[in-house]
Amino acid sequence: MSADAGVRVDALKASASARRRRYAYLLLRMSGLLLTVLVLGHFMVTHVTTDVADTNSRFIDVRWAQNIWIAWDGLMLTATLLHAVLGLWVVTADYSSGQRRRVLRALLVAAGLVVFAGGMTLLVIAVWAR
Repeated sequence: MSADAGVRVDALKASASARRRRYAYLLLRMSGLLLTVLVLGHFMVTHVTTDVADTNSRFIDVRWAQNIWIAWDGLMLTATLLHAVLGLWVVTADYSSGQRRRVLRALLVAAGLVVFAGGMTLLVIAVWAR
């Protein structure tokens, strides 16, 4: 392999890495915008249009009797975890390197998957309990 070919391979790797970082950056920003809408909607329904004194388990039962709210909460969970994992992924890139970075990222992904599975299990149980 010539020196010129090695430079091209390195440039392609750098280009792919930059493209992945750009997509992750955009996904982080889009999930943040989505969260803004979802969380403000959740806040409006839970705290503004409903009396806080009436917000109890019965309120949640009535709300989760409608598919829109189950989908809303599932999407909010997904967007929240995606946003959190992507943000912490950037932090691990900035403050760690090598094997430590790989271990931290593996733990981050594992923790995100565990929390996602737990939250989605709760939503599925809510659907089946109807």
